[in-house]
Amino acid sequence: MKVALLGAELEENLGLRYMAAVLERDGHLVELVPFNSAGDIPSAVTRVIEFGADLAGLSMVFTGRAREFCRLAAALREGGFSGHLTCGGHFACLNCESLLRDFPAFDSVALGEGEKIICDLARNLDDVSRVAGICYRGRDGSVALNPSSGNPQDLDELPFPKRTTFHDYFGRRIANILSTRGCYADCAFCSINAWYKHGGGKKFRLRSIENLVAEMTELYHRHQIRIFNFHDDNFFHPDRQEAVRRFEALRAGLRREGVEDIAFAVKARPDSITNEAIAILDDLGLFRIFLGVENASLRGLRNLNRKCDVESILNALRILNDHDIHVAYNLLMFEPDTELEDILVNLRFMERHMDNPFNFCRAEVYSGTGLQAKLAAENRLLGDYFGYDYRLKEPRSEAFHKIANYAFFDRNFDDMGLHYLNMQVDFLFQVLRRFQPDALTQTLRGAVRNFVKETNIDTYQCLCRIYDYVEDGKRLGELDVRTFAKEMRGRVDAKSAELKERGEYLLAWLEDANAGRGWRAGMHLDYPPVAMVAPAAGTGSPQPVAYLGARSLEQVDFLDPAKGWVDGGYNFGLSPSAIPYHEFKRQLAERAVEDGVSILRG
Repeated sequence: MKVALLGAELEENLGLRYMAAVLERDGHLVELVPFNSAGDIPSAVTRVIEFGADLAGLSMVFTGRAREFCRLAAALREGGFSGHLTCGGHFACLNCESLLRDFPAFDSVALGEGEKIICDLARNLDDVSRVAGICYRGRDGSVALNPSSGNPQDLDELPFPKRTTFHDYFGRRIANILSTRGCYADCAFCSINAWYKHGGGKKFRLRSIENLVAEMTELYHRHQIRIFNFHDDNFFHPDRQEAVRRFEALRAGLRREGVEDIAFAVKARPDSITNEAIAILDDLGLFRIFLGVENASLRGLRNLNRKCDVESILNALRILNDHDIHVAYNLLMFEPDTELEDILVNLRFMERHMDNPFNFCRAEVYSGTGLQAKLAAENRLLGDYFGYDYRLKEPRSEAFHKIANYAFFDRNFDDMGLHYLNMQVDFLFQVLRRFQPDALTQTLRGAVRNFVKETNIDTYQCLCRIYDYVEDGKRLGELDVRTFAKEMRGRVDAKSAELKERGEYLLAWLEDANAGRGWRAGMHLDYPPVAMVAPAAGTGSPQPVAYLGARSLEQVDFLDPAKGWVDGGYNFGLSPSAIPYHEFKRQLAERAVEDGVSILRG
């Protein structure tokens, strides 16, 4: 049988690639069809028709793109596709009956993880009522629902995802990968949590370390993958000691198989982060964590059923920054019951954490979540399943959200918005730190860190101005709010344009460093980065030499305030040259032993 699988392919779509692997194992022919925007509808329809698919599956994960997928389904029928058309993913599953009621192009909706369901469908297209875990349209047009048999318990039984093409960062190939599925938490805003509940069985499951090492080894040696992007909802085991044991076993297994000099990115809850775990992952190549901060107000965390305290958030940031890991996070500053005091708490949090790129937004409402149930029970739910809406209960908080959402719309939500660029610059610096520390200068590091802070400070400053406006409470009429929002939009967009120019320049600078094209002057710098060497014969002052990487350290003399120029010596705070990361960590460790303290807290 021929099966076409359609979905976003801006990066590897692991859901589709896992399903492709199990279908091919069962002897079916599979076509992966990218659908990245509404503009892809004509080409997607053409590929499905030319392939001659008997079964087509649409990966409808995101609410924001759901209408596009519904238009694609209609276009497939109009284009002549007469086979079985199914869909799955978070949005489709949690709105299954509505989709089948409102869009006749669909024949069925998968209710959980798709590997078993798609294979069962392929075997039972003559009578889909035999397939567990689907919502389907019966022969009489009525909608029926077959209970799920549960998501797969043993993830090791699944074949590795079908791999076709790879993206790269700075010429180093990337692969998306999973070590776990699901999440053990129960956050009120999370559609992932709702989807796993709907699919049945255990929400959180782990692959064995042996199975994970086997896939990473294959990707490393066969496909030359050097960067692994873990898509786990939470990369860490809920038991902290078990997490450490898993990471130790992963490190041992990869080294045994010759998988070295890699980098990887993960997602994590703050209460998962420990010094012991991060020290192991840092040694393995961890360079990026997307940290689920969500809110810095204890009341906000409780309202979101986050089950995480503020101290855990602060501790996680301390640990990750001590290890020089790229940390990015999002603040769900606004939820239905946000009060102005909660906003102030989040502003204070920003004020104290200017080193890490962040974004902020409102907690959105998705079908099947605790937030939807709460707002529906309180008769506060607006919109429909393609985009629920609500108003904040407290008027000044609602005014703050309206102004901030309008003023920061491009900075927060555009694909190349300033906050995205802020994360990208720091992210790519960390990629080079892992693979080419000798190509980086302290000047470049300083420029990157300054850009991150300057962006964060500007966001913080503008939000403080909005806070003062709404806290005053005298001009909160609709016309006043709109006028002030427009004024702030102009201010934010103008500064964003200025900062984005610097960020784009930094990206070019990083590209130069990666390509070995030497030093590139910063926007406001009129001198090259230098290392100071001993005075030339007959002169009384040290001579500058351009930083050339680790080998240049052999030439460099370090200034001792008491003795003048001497070979070697402790150099922190004295040498204007960059220090390769491994050398930096080694000297920090030596200093810690000498001082009898652990600077790295690791």
